[in-house]
Amino acid sequence: MTTQELDETLEYIQIQTLFRNSPSVILASVFSALVLTAVYWSQHVHAALLIWLGAILSVNAVRGFFAWEFHWKNVQIENIGLWCRLFFIPSLLSASIWGVGAYIFYIPNGGQYQAIGIVVPLALAAGSLVFLSMVRWLFFSSFLLITLPLLLRVVIEGDFVDIAIGLLVAVYITIFMIFGYGLNRILAESLRLRFENLELVERLTREKESAELANVAKSRFLAAASHDLRQPLHALSLLSSALCDRIKYPEVKHIVDKIMLAVSALENLFNALLDISKLDSGVLKPNLVSFRLRTIFDKIENDYRPEADRKGLEFIVDSCCNSIVYSDDILLERVVRNFVSNALRYTEKGRIRLYCKPANGKIIICVEDSGIGIHGDSLQEIFDEYVQIDNPERDREKGLGLGLAIVARISQLLDYRVYVNSVHGKGSDFSIEVPLGRKQDIPPPETTIVRASAIELRQLKVLIIDDERSNLDALDALLRGWKCEVIPAESGEEACEKIRELNKEPDCILTDYRLRNNKTGLDAIKSIFEVMGRSVPAVLITGDVAINKLHEEGADAYHLMHKPVQPARLRALLKYIHQQKLREKMQVPDESQQEADRS
Repeated sequence: MTTQELDETLEYIQIQTLFRNSPSVILASVFSALVLTAVYWSQHVHAALLIWLGAILSVNAVRGFFAWEFHWKNVQIENIGLWCRLFFIPSLLSASIWGVGAYIFYIPNGGQYQAIGIVVPLALAAGSLVFLSMVRWLFFSSFLLITLPLLLRVVIEGDFVDIAIGLLVAVYITIFMIFGYGLNRILAESLRLRFENLELVERLTREKESAELANVAKSRFLAAASHDLRQPLHALSLLSSALCDRIKYPEVKHIVDKIMLAVSALENLFNALLDISKLDSGVLKPNLVSFRLRTIFDKIENDYRPEADRKGLEFIVDSCCNSIVYSDDILLERVVRNFVSNALRYTEKGRIRLYCKPANGKIIICVEDSGIGIHGDSLQEIFDEYVQIDNPERDREKGLGLGLAIVARISQLLDYRVYVNSVHGKGSDFSIEVPLGRKQDIPPPETTIVRASAIELRQLKVLIIDDERSNLDALDALLRGWKCEVIPAESGEEACEKIRELNKEPDCILTDYRLRNNKTGLDAIKSIFEVMGRSVPAVLITGDVAINKLHEEGADAYHLMHKPVQPARLRALLKYIHQQKLREKMQVPDESQQEADRS
């Protein structure tokens, strides 16, 4: 807003305020004129009083009409100049008429009549201090038009009492002029600051919205491009694993192990960044169900107890007393895992405790540790990206600084409260408040999970489909290293042709979700089943983040793995599929579902 625009806006607000307050001022002026006429009726010529009263009533009627018009016409700022004149002229006329009345009707030595002739004009002049001081020149003009004629008449009388009264009136005028000047300056500055602050707030709001839109655009780009971003990392993971299986020389294997560690660190960082992008972009929708909290606690205990034992820490996991919660089990597990992971990372001695407790009709899940603790002034910063306690050198072994940033986003998505209590040097307590679930809403239990035995994948015929040649070659090399019989294809059509040509039916299908020509892995699986005349286990490998969309398209009927696929999880799943095949042939008990479930 330019200086000229600001001045025009201030003028508009001033006139708007003056017109809004006009009715009360008009009423005071008319009532005072009627009272003064009634008091002076016996002391002055009736004709003069009536003429003066008629002038007051006429001018104030015009003022009232203009105020009504201003209110109902919704005057715009472009026309404010005209309305300024329509307010200022009648106001000055009203003040002039009152000044003339104060001069004409003054009764020297009139006792109570003299007092009324002084008090009423001065009271109206004092009222203009509040009403008109917003416009300095208008206040000064109106105030002087009312009071100076009275002062002049008092001085003209010339006796001692009148001179004393004149001095008092002069002091009164001076004081009120000073007050009016100060009040006008305060009001004008307040209005100016108000609009400058509003402009500043508006500018900051625009910049904030622009930054938020840019952040959402970035997150949506990452979410939308995640399929393409995952492809090279997926191929690198498979190839490095295939290479590791083939290396025999210890010195070379040591180098490959380092490559595997670097790839694993890159996968962790990439997955964390994509998790944040999914949460920021809004593509991730929670799937709320009732489930036993113990299922999450068991998984976390199984995964983290070896690390706790290695560090010599006491790892206590509560039984939860069959507590049932209503939440997204995957997202909630991610939150609790991040709590436990941080506790293990920053605790060198003592214990870590994972437990739950009821509170206000909800369940609070807590992770308590005896680690290094956090300074009080850092408790809010730890939920920002890349913020880590006691890791200025950015050692990757101490994490990436994204775990609690993901926790903050998940808790916001689920509308859960996260609590942190910490004492530096003594430990921390992270907790999250989760709604209670109902036992009758828990889905029926799945097949009993038991540990898988080590089963080779020899003679397992696997059909792999991927339109990215690098990914296809990498997966081919990895599966052949596991002694699988591999049938590679770049599309569903090619896969069907190879089945016909080789006269071989695969034991399972591994297919990328997105294929060429707007086809999907689901289309390829359907075509292959039609050629074979039966169904076989199928695995969809995808880099997409819109899981709900995949489920809507029927992906629930198959195993789903996300890029970059970890070879160990893929191998566990293939072991399970191979075990199922052997079980059908030999009718042996199922012993491998647990390892597959972990995939």
